[in-house]
Amino acid sequence: MEEVPGSAGLMPGFFSPYDALMNAADEPDAVLRLQAAARELGFDNVMFAVIPQPKLNIGEVYLRSNYPDRWRDYYDRNNLRATDPTVEYCFRSSSPFVWLPQSFKTAEQQALYEEASAFGLKVGVTLPIRGVDGEIGMLTCVRDGNPGPDFLKDLNQNLGALALLRDVAFDSLHQYVHAAPPPAEAAPVLTARERDCLQWMCAGKTAWEIGRILSISEAGVNFHIANLRGKFGVSRRNDVVIKAIRLGLIDLPG
Repeated sequence: MEEVPGSAGLMPGFFSPYDALMNAADEPDAVLRLQAAARELGFDNVMFAVIPQPKLNIGEVYLRSNYPDRWRDYYDRNNLRATDPTVEYCFRSSSPFVWLPQSFKTAEQQALYEEASAFGLKVGVTLPIRGVDGEIGMLTCVRDGNPGPDFLKDLNQNLGALALLRDVAFDSLHQYVHAAPPPAEAAPVLTARERDCLQWMCAGKTAWEIGRILSISEAGVNFHIANLRGKFGVSRRNDVVIKAIRLGLIDLPG
């Protein structure tokens, strides 16, 4: 196993989490080892986000996290990136941004902090990333804890280890940040009746309700839904809807 350069002579085991991260088998393994290393430093939730090139749109960010899915969905749907102080901060600073209530200045930022806290993201630190090829990003480690002196003491003790973790994480994930995106998935060809059923499935209608709306039998609707599952390569009705939305085949209701 390769060791982090310069680790000779330090206490045994100090670099074990970093060695594990540097020797990850693939991208998912690297992400899991990053999360494990952060947990050893007292943080349950981690986000690693990097824009590969300065001129790319911020929406093209490479992002991996174990934040609660409901929080990520809420954050994206409400475009909280525009309010999030850590995003702007990482473009203009290299020092850590400490997550405390007073770190969120404006009313919008304070509302974001309250919303994040409701999902267990209460205290932590954001460490900006500056890559040699112009990459800009952050490693954020947060936990569900009280923003008091005990947290600040713990952070003070672990800040050096967190900064090292940021650097090792960037080195380990750098190849995936710059990897070519996977080819776009081809959308299946649907019949007009399958499209009708799909649109009403997205609206939350049952097979019986769809049958009444389209003036066909419930068995007929189930036949079309079974065809949709086959064409999308999924086994559940909800997965049909999710995949169809992702491929842009249907419009969200409302």
